[in-house]
Amino acid sequence: MRIVYAGSPAIAVTPLRALRDNGFDVVAVFSQPARPIGRKKVLTETPVVQAATEWGIPVFTPHSKEELAQALRETAPDLAVAVAYGRLIDEESLGIPTRGWWNIHFSLLPRWRGATPVQHSILHGDEQTGITIFQMDQGLDTGPIVSQEVFQPHAFDNAGAQLEKMSERGAEQLVEALTQIDSLHLVDQVGEPTQAPKIARAQGQINWHSPTIEVDRLIRAVTPEPGAHTIVRGTGQSISILRAFPSLESHDLAPGEIAVFAGKVCVGTQDGAIVLDRVVPAGRSEMSANDWLRGAGAGVSFES
Repeated sequence: MRIVYAGSPAIAVTPLRALRDNGFDVVAVFSQPARPIGRKKVLTETPVVQAATEWGIPVFTPHSKEELAQALRETAPDLAVAVAYGRLIDEESLGIPTRGWWNIHFSLLPRWRGATPVQHSILHGDEQTGITIFQMDQGLDTGPIVSQEVFQPHAFDNAGAQLEKMSERGAEQLVEALTQIDSLHLVDQVGEPTQAPKIARAQGQINWHSPTIEVDRLIRAVTPEPGAHTIVRGTGQSISILRAFPSLESHDLAPGEIAVFAGKVCVGTQDGAIVLDRVVPAGRSEMSANDWLRGAGAGVSFES
C-alpha cells in the first residue's frame, strides 16, 4: 500500500518514524514550506521535512491547493495520513488517494474539534482525553472514526509534554489500525461537539485574581505556545512563565504579590499561590525565578 504522509511540527515526526520503522511504503511527505525562524529570521524547513530528507523520503511543500493536488496525482497514493499538517485539504485532494485521508487527532472526537485540542482539554480541566484516528471529509474534524482510545494525562504536564506522549501513543495506534485496514469498520462520531480554536497570544496573559487551579491550567495549556505571560507592575514589562505549579502550602498573598517562602518564589492568586520555577524576562534568556527576582529587587509584583 502506497502511503503519503502530511505533517509539519516536531510532534508529527514520531508517527512518520513509526511508519518507516514498521516497513510501510511511505512514497512521499507533504509539509509546510520553509519559514523564517528566530530573531535572525533564518529560513528553516519544518521538523517533518528535516526528518524525511534524512530518511530519503521525497518531499513536497505545496503553496496552494492546486500544487497539492498535482503532487498527489504524481505520487498516486492509496492512503494519505495527516498529523498536524497545518493546512485544510480541499475536496479535490481528499478524493485523490484511493482509500482517502486519515488524520490523527489528539482528543476524543467530537470533543475539541479544531487546531488546539490538547490545550483546550487542559484549560478546561478534562480529567481524561484521548486519541482519535478518523477518515477526513470536508468538515472540520467531522469524519467517521477509524480508531479511538482513551489517554490519561499527567496532572502536571503542560501542553507540549502531553502532546509528545500522545504522539508516541498515536503512532502506535496508527500502525495497529493500518495492519487491520481491510477489516476495519468505521463508525460515526457520537456526542456533543466542542470547538478548540487556535489560542491567541493575548489569551496567555495571567489574571492573578483567578483561582489557583485556573492559573495553573492556563500556564500549562499555553506552554510552550503561545506562552503564559504577565506584566511587572509599574514597568509595563512582560515576563514569560515557562514552568510553574500550585503551592501546596497556604500563603497570605494578595493577587499578583510576590514573596519567597522556603526558597520558592510564590505569587498570590485569588485563593492561594503559584510557585514560579523558570521564567523569561523581556529581552533576556531563560532563567530561574529566583535569579530573576534577585535582579528585579524587593517589592516587585505583577499586575493583577
